[in-house]
Amino acid sequence: MMRSVIPFAALVAVATVAAAAPTSVATTTTTGTTTTGTTTTPAPPEPTRVPPAKSPIASIQDDRLSYSTISADLRVRQMVELGSRLIRTDLPWDYVAKTRPTDPKDQNDPAYDWTRMDQIVAAANKYKVKILFTVWGTPIWAKDPKVTDSPFWERAIRPANPAEFGDFAIAAATRYAPRGVHLWEAWNEPNIPLFLVPQFERKAGKWVNVSAKTYSALAKSFWTGVKAVDPTAQIAGLVTAPVGETCPAFCPDSANDRTYPLEFLKILDAPGLRPPMDAVSHHPYPQSGPRGYDFPGAGYVDLYNLSRLEKAVDASYLKGKPLWLTEVGFSTAFTRNYSTYFSKAKQAEYLADAYRRVRENPRIKVLTWFFLQDNREWTSGLLTIKGAKKPAYGAFAFPVSPDIRKTGPAGTPITILGQIRIAAAAGPVTIQREVSRVWKNLAVVKTTTDGGFSAVVRPTETARYRATWSGRSRFRAKEVRVSEPFTLRVLRGS
Repeated sequence: MMRSVIPFAALVAVATVAAAAPTSVATTTTTGTTTTGTTTTPAPPEPTRVPPAKSPIASIQDDRLSYSTISADLRVRQMVELGSRLIRTDLPWDYVAKTRPTDPKDQNDPAYDWTRMDQIVAAANKYKVKILFTVWGTPIWAKDPKVTDSPFWERAIRPANPAEFGDFAIAAATRYAPRGVHLWEAWNEPNIPLFLVPQFERKAGKWVNVSAKTYSALAKSFWTGVKAVDPTAQIAGLVTAPVGETCPAFCPDSANDRTYPLEFLKILDAPGLRPPMDAVSHHPYPQSGPRGYDFPGAGYVDLYNLSRLEKAVDASYLKGKPLWLTEVGFSTAFTRNYSTYFSKAKQAEYLADAYRRVRENPRIKVLTWFFLQDNREWTSGLLTIKGAKKPAYGAFAFPVSPDIRKTGPAGTPITILGQIRIAAAAGPVTIQREVSRVWKNLAVVKTTTDGGFSAVVRPTETARYRATWSGRSRFRAKEVRVSEPFTLRVLRGS
């Protein structure tokens, strides 16, 4: 049987519950009736089984896993305790193969040092979580000697021979497929010079993209290598960063400019290139806070104009492929690599909003938060550099967000979507509303097996809402969790 990420992708709410107006004291869902104040009305019967889930796989990336000596066991456990069902981490070619192997297809070649990767995979198996390996990084011995300029690091220089990347893929898949690793990405963000150079070459007086052709050769070689060992493997390609230079406003004018992701895809679609892939991966880092509009001519594809990517994919040889969003995050401080940032409170709010938006699109199968902990160059972590928990730490485990696009006059129905990611099984979640600084129960809804739920409320005045959960987590006998509260506003004079 072919393996697929789709079966373990998802969740959907079992019940949609109309909550009481804010003047009511409480609403509770029981078998057969719904009680609102003193009025009793028939309630929909309890479902007899939990329907298939429809949320994307909840995932976290942790760079410290691959590039430090911190305990892989403790780190993996922490992410699983947060509700991550998939851990994305680098499998760096240049770190594993610091010297040229004599037999690069042989996992046991003495040039290879798999120690750290083995620790990661062992921890993942111990805690029953999937691993997604992103394989990239050119070893010094493999880089193209004709490329001498890399603005960030040598490991971004393209390999002289893409076939060597495929040989490494054979060794990696041979080692880790028997240990349960079947999810891979071919390179990382090949449309920007941070990860692949050169991006452009000067030809006939114009700067012409060359990174897409380089990537095509790398991705084809990687695909062939992994699939030869593990035909059941799922390999995502493209793996693009969200931003690039676009003409006529910002035409590329150097070898190390960025390539607009849709232009990168357009070039890959040319006959003779077209690398195979099971899924299309993209990193839609938001260039603003949540918005419901797109800027014509914008040189980015972020979380809020993702339909651009879908249309471009479906106009290409990749039509119909599922989407993996394998890096998404909101930074909480300025850095040179990501200058868009928000308060820690807004980070938590926008994390939950991102979950709601992505859940509405069944094509998206993976949603990876980047990343677990801040470093000096990036601040979208759930933890600060010193390890303190941000509000987003709790929001990742229990994202709850209303569809505020439907805000209107009193009585307007507003859908709330959420997921209790740490739950060991399906169970009840309580929707609450704040009344005179006291939280009152409005409704109880049952989740799917991986924690998804929905509820519909009809507020008659502006008020704050939240969700609570009490149940068995994957590691502890009993836990109680409370979501970040949010405000639903009623428009007056409508």
